[in-house]
Amino acid sequence: RCYVLSNENGKIQLSLRQSRLKPKSNSKVEDVEITCINDIKKGQLVRGYVKSITPSGVFFGLSTSLLGRILFQNVSPYFVQKHSLYEKYLPEGKLLTAKVLGVNRKKKHVELSLLPDDTGMPSILPESLGLPRYDAEEEKREADGREKREELKLKTKRRRGNTEKDITGCCPRAPPSLCCQALYFVTRIAFKIHPSCCPPPSTHFPLLQEAKPKKRKVCPADENDSGIEVYYREEDDDDQEEEAAKKKSKIRKPGEAPRLQVSVGFTWDEDMNAMNIPVLNQKEESSESEEEEDLQSKLKKQTKKEKELEKQKKEKELCKLEAALMDPGRQPQSADDFDRLVLSSPNSSILWLQYMAFHLQATEIEKARAVAERALKTICFREEQEKLNVWVALLNLENMYGTEETLMKVFERAVQYNEPLKVFQHLCDIYANSEKYKQAEELYHTMLKRFRQEKSVWLKYASFLLKQGQTEATHRLLERALKALPTKEHVDVISRFAQLEFRFGDSEHAKALFESTLSSYPKRTDIWSIYMDIMIKHGSQKEVRDIFERVIHLSLAPKKMKFFFKRYLDYEKKFGTAESVLAVKRAAIEYVETKSSLADT
Repeated sequence: RCYVLSNENGKIQLSLRQSRLKPKSNSKVEDVEITCINDIKKGQLVRGYVKSITPSGVFFGLSTSLLGRILFQNVSPYFVQKHSLYEKYLPEGKLLTAKVLGVNRKKKHVELSLLPDDTGMPSILPESLGLPRYDAEEEKREADGREKREELKLKTKRRRGNTEKDITGCCPRAPPSLCCQALYFVTRIAFKIHPSCCPPPSTHFPLLQEAKPKKRKVCPADENDSGIEVYYREEDDDDQEEEAAKKKSKIRKPGEAPRLQVSVGFTWDEDMNAMNIPVLNQKEESSESEEEEDLQSKLKKQTKKEKELEKQKKEKELCKLEAALMDPGRQPQSADDFDRLVLSSPNSSILWLQYMAFHLQATEIEKARAVAERALKTICFREEQEKLNVWVALLNLENMYGTEETLMKVFERAVQYNEPLKVFQHLCDIYANSEKYKQAEELYHTMLKRFRQEKSVWLKYASFLLKQGQTEATHRLLERALKALPTKEHVDVISRFAQLEFRFGDSEHAKALFESTLSSYPKRTDIWSIYMDIMIKHGSQKEVRDIFERVIHLSLAPKKMKFFFKRYLDYEKKFGTAESVLAVKRAAIEYVETKSSLADT
């Protein structure tokens, strides 16, 4: 017991689902029936069957009309180099559970996953194969990246420390006042400030002048010493320094020039911070340039042998790539490979058709159409057969994946650019192969009106009718063909119709056609030989011997009689006995004797 889903063009689709057979039952449905793409949602778990494995992924049948694609990275957590391994563990028709990753309703694309993390099922490829995992490779890459980053950070820190020592600690034993004076002159030179506008650091840091020296015993050397001892004191309190700087700035000598007035309070620290910003940028830039210099120095440090080995390795890799590209037996794996092949031989329709098939395997119908249009523009106009092959492929594509309107548009264009009869015949074959018998019959009727004088049209329509089992319609068609075609074509048309009857129709009617033709035209040796060949295949030995006996008793030319005697003798040697072989030889001798006696008289 089963449920009939559809009955179109002689194909019946059935279903054994309990939900179809018993719709009133309240039993839980494990696999919800999927009729269209709207029944699928992202994140849903679905079950289906493996349809095929292609270079673009695994195609997964969700229903009779809907396919999903699984990328190889979503098939298993293990990295597989040879895709032939998938064919072993994913045979066609295998039932599996998959998770929906994405749904494109406009293009009717469904992306699926078979990973254990998504489906909760065990991995398709067992661990015993010892394959590397995708996540292990990613962790290695991340660890390598972290190590490189840490090395770069350490290098930059070391360089920064060295530069700071060069600026601030150029002489560790020098007193702080000298360091401040050095910085004062550096800023004056760097920013080109007049000395009247930028006073020396002593005016901003009075503590350096007024610092109290430590009490100690006075020595004669100290009395004679006219120098001033200045002791460094760390900045414990920033507020005290600022107040002292303000008081000092208010006191102005009568001979001094007026100083630069700034809207924001000018402090030495802020200027130094501003100076440090470009210095840091310069340090970062210098670190990058030093890294490049390190790499260049490493390359320079390589010995001649190492350089030669590297060159040899690169040359070998290039040779391998060139050999792979030049290999005629290499199958193209990507669109770029097909582009190279098409550029090398643009007039080859086989390459263009393979390019279209490559896109159709990945359900990229628009790209396949674009390839066909590109082929029609590229192939030379003199290569009529090559262009016709592409037109036929485009008709097939529109018949399978397009609509009736798009098919008719392509058909009309093909009729304009090619011989109309060939295009009509190819479209009839396409309809017949896709089991669209009604459209094929309508097209044959238009062909009989348009190409009445073409013998091939009548014969093609006759074979179509006989394959459909319409023998009576074939007999009527023969009568119409004899009326429409010229008389010189009648014998050939009758013999061809009789051959079609032997293959697809009634053999007795075919024999009658041959007998009537041979009775009207007994000297047509070509019809006799065709009749013999067909009867040897389909008839009995008695019928074949009767035909040979009739032929050898005809009054034909000696050369033609010799041909038929030889065929008769070969047949008896193969299927007959020694007596039948002797009988044929006697008949041949008698024929020669009669002919010689007639010649004497």
